[in-house]
Amino acid sequence: MSEVTITCPSCGFSKAVARQRIPANTARVVCPRCQQGFPLEPKENVTPAPTEATNAAVEGLPPEVRPPLPVTPHLVDPPHPAPTPRRLPLVFTGQAREYFGIWIVNTLLKIVTVGIYSPWAKVRKRRYFYANTLLDEAHFDYLANPLTLLRGWLIGAALFIAYSVGAQFSPTLSSVLGLLFFCAMPWLIVRSRLFNNRNSAHRNIRFNFNPAYREAYTAFAWLPMLTPFTLGGLAPYMVYRQKRFLMENTHYGRTPFVFAAGPRDFYLIFLKAFGLLLLLGGLSFGFAAALLPAVGGRFAASTTPLLPVLVPLLLLAGYLFLGLYVYVRLTILTWNGTSVGGNRFVSTLRVRHMFWIFASNAAAVALSAGLLVPWATVRLARYRLGNLAVEARGDLDLFRADNLSDVGAAGEEIGDIFGIDIGIGC
Repeated sequence: MSEVTITCPSCGFSKAVARQRIPANTARVVCPRCQQGFPLEPKENVTPAPTEATNAAVEGLPPEVRPPLPVTPHLVDPPHPAPTPRRLPLVFTGQAREYFGIWIVNTLLKIVTVGIYSPWAKVRKRRYFYANTLLDEAHFDYLANPLTLLRGWLIGAALFIAYSVGAQFSPTLSSVLGLLFFCAMPWLIVRSRLFNNRNSAHRNIRFNFNPAYREAYTAFAWLPMLTPFTLGGLAPYMVYRQKRFLMENTHYGRTPFVFAAGPRDFYLIFLKAFGLLLLLGGLSFGFAAALLPAVGGRFAASTTPLLPVLVPLLLLAGYLFLGLYVYVRLTILTWNGTSVGGNRFVSTLRVRHMFWIFASNAAAVALSAGLLVPWATVRLARYRLGNLAVEARGDLDLFRADNLSDVGAAGEEIGDIFGIDIGIGC
């Protein structure tokens, strides 16, 4: 039985296989170690034939003292060097002028139809942003059917109305409904993630999500309930479990995402944020102490009217900066700790840039009475996607698609109506 050696060009893994076990017309194989596909180019394992001198010497010995025939090990080619990683940035090509037309029509139709148009509005918006997001010169696709979303939206709207009416007439009923919603939240998160992943595709390969409900209840129910009893000490671990759950259960085709960040990384971010909070508190106290003498002196008349405006603005700016610091650092940690099929994600967001974008976007939207919402949305998407890249170590065309069935949109729409938004990198 002849044998051949198959070697992965990506990671150098080699294996000797009987040629009879390889199906006919097989052109490509997938490495069991790194999950990368590559063309099948088997190498024959050659056993050197014994020389005439060796045969003569062995034949001249009695059978009981003849040495065993030498066993030649499988010849394995030396590992191929790993390919040089390619930095493939995500590129967003959308324009505020184009999105304004979609946004204004969506807004007006949602008002006219009392929200019934919301599923079509969501699909139009996501298809625009997906189609204008490119990775390796290929755009993403959003494949959801608005009618499927409509059924989920009607269920979510009915539950929201029941909750709102119950809160007006019976505080006890409101509390019971709130408790039921909290218990259902992990299920909603899983169903929403499952629906959105299965309706998202790149290069005609859909994403998927493993519905691990038990793990979801641990990350999004039990740990949040325990966190207050630890005075917040469990919060970094809770966030770690949530990020790990969302990433490790995500698949691109048949290839799962891998999450390598650990709890220690999350604790470091929260400790730095706590130190930043103490610093901001100290600066605020020093500013107030320096301002009091001015208020009590000859500038009191001109300074006092500014205090009710100046102090809240400073507090708001400090709160926004601290919140953005935690958000940006968690986003960077989550993406940089994630890989798929040996290809690693790289995030290069900056806190100061995000602070400027959020602050200027808020000012522009407020001064324009909301008409600059499309401009602010496109601007934020361009920055976030422009600072995310894939460090590719192989051909992205080698991923294999999976056979996926359709999934209901009830979890997605209920979560949307009740304000649950779990993004892939959040």
